[in-house]
Amino acid sequence: MRGRLLITTLLAISTSAHAADEKLSLSSGLDYSVGDYGETQDTETWFLPVNLKYKSGRYTAKLGMSYLWVRGPQSVTPEGDPLPGGGVVRTVHGPGDVTTSLAASVLEEETAAFDLDLVGKIKFGTADTRKALGTGENDYSLQASLYKTLGAWGPYLDLGYRWKGDPAGVDYRDVWYGTVGASYRLNKAWSGGADYSWRDRLTAASSPVSEATLYANYKISDHNRLNLYGVAGFSDTSPDWGIGFTASHTF
Repeated sequence: MRGRLLITTLLAISTSAHAADEKLSLSSGLDYSVGDYGETQDTETWFLPVNLKYKSGRYTAKLGMSYLWVRGPQSVTPEGDPLPGGGVVRTVHGPGDVTTSLAASVLEEETAAFDLDLVGKIKFGTADTRKALGTGENDYSLQASLYKTLGAWGPYLDLGYRWKGDPAGVDYRDVWYGTVGASYRLNKAWSGGADYSWRDRLTAASSPVSEATLYANYKISDHNRLNLYGVAGFSDTSPDWGIGFTASHTF
């Protein structure tokens, strides 16, 4: 499961944040990932997200919830954050962390060279720490998101900073993170793209997040969209690979 950078990027592209008539949307899907995260045994994660988004003028608010099924040694959270102890392979499930964000559009292509959003995010540590489904601590992030239309192409860049809450027995660093990529619109119904995501290491002994995503978006109708994606990880803090889909409906 990707730190939700992936889901955020996919939803931003697929639901078209520039659509003036968008008000309230609901999305869900299913995500599977597997990786050893630097351990001798793999951790498998099934992730079922439910996201609400409300857009009004220049502002967009989001609320995210999820349910998780995890099998692994419990030395990392489903996000790949290292935890003390672990080593015993268990199969657990339960609700994930609750996330919220508020984005403000400060520049638009109609009057500037590109779109620029400033985003504030909070991850509430609501997941069960006894099952290693989360750290039990809140995280806070500030992010800038840029988007540019170049014909059928849409390059984008996210750059942010995250203040991490420290669970008992671990001293996390506050970290920079980012995503760079581009989408391509094939026709009125289909688009696709690829991006690369990175996050600085949380501890001196851990690795940075490093992973690439390939995705396709299908516009079923003016109100319904489907996203398919695959992920490849390049570090011990990222999954070896993952696949998933999200479906969204705009009311």
